[in-house]
Amino acid sequence: MPSLFKVRSIFILPVLLFQSWCSLAQDTTTSQLILPGEAFEVPFIWKGDSINGQWEQHAAMLVPVKLEGCPKQFYMQFDLGAPYSVFYSNKLAAINSRHPLGMQLSDSALIQQPFSFTAGKTRIQARRMALKQLGTGRINWEKNAVEIIGTLGADFIGTHTFVIDYPGKTITAGYSIAERPGLTLSDFIYTNRSILLPAFIRGKKTLLFFDSGSSAFELLTNKETANMLAVPGSQPVSYPVTSWGKVLTATSYISADSIEIAAVKIPLNRASYIEGASDAQVNGMMKMGIGGMTGNKLFLQSVLLLDLQHKRFGILNGGH
Repeated sequence: MPSLFKVRSIFILPVLLFQSWCSLAQDTTTSQLILPGEAFEVPFIWKGDSINGQWEQHAAMLVPVKLEGCPKQFYMQFDLGAPYSVFYSNKLAAINSRHPLGMQLSDSALIQQPFSFTAGKTRIQARRMALKQLGTGRINWEKNAVEIIGTLGADFIGTHTFVIDYPGKTITAGYSIAERPGLTLSDFIYTNRSILLPAFIRGKKTLLFFDSGSSAFELLTNKETANMLAVPGSQPVSYPVTSWGKVLTATSYISADSIEIAAVKIPLNRASYIEGASDAQVNGMMKMGIGGMTGNKLFLQSVLLLDLQHKRFGILNGGH
């Protein structure tokens, strides 16, 4: 299994994601970030990895971060599939042994004292921060080595507006979304820090989970829909994937179809499904009106704008 997926598996069934979000939202060990009072912008880079023997350039979005007391630049994965941000305790312990961070790192699941870190050039404060024992306890101290030390979850985007400019490789939060040519704002669902985007697939309205931690799939749906969207005569490709420690099988079809989201038609190159979910899980997902999950790959040529307060969103193509 590629090293990146040991940190955070990006292959998650939508119904399992929904269940995990509901349980994590009630977790008393959640982080408490204090975001800047003004609008801010952070850059991101792409982390590549090997998937099914092929190189995937856009496997994960990584935001550069720095910790007080340590000069090295680290990275955290921007993952809206996580309801709150976490640091990886093994990594922090290794950093602390070389550069004292001025925080108490115990065996608990929390850093229970206020501290701050820098994301891009933006100072982020935290009343407390959740810890997860993920990854190895080793740090590559070479200057340009990419070390992932945590996850920036849904608490990082605040409660008002945020924009992911995929071509420009930036994430902004706090700016108002103004009317502009080519932008149509539509309603979406935002509950328990979960983003559900209304979409049309072959003219049928559905809901898609949006998860920035899931880069490998343009559309992860059920078997019937994936078959329907496949290019006639195309051969599926199947390969093992890991979801929350369980090995499942992903199957992908080449597609020449499209998905309409916020009045924008986005080309769909591949439609995928995962075997291993029970009929009850799939049926439950469909009854909720959820047709699947989408991630970064569908929006690589777009700017995604979301107003969380008013639950309105839009898409601009071409990086405007």
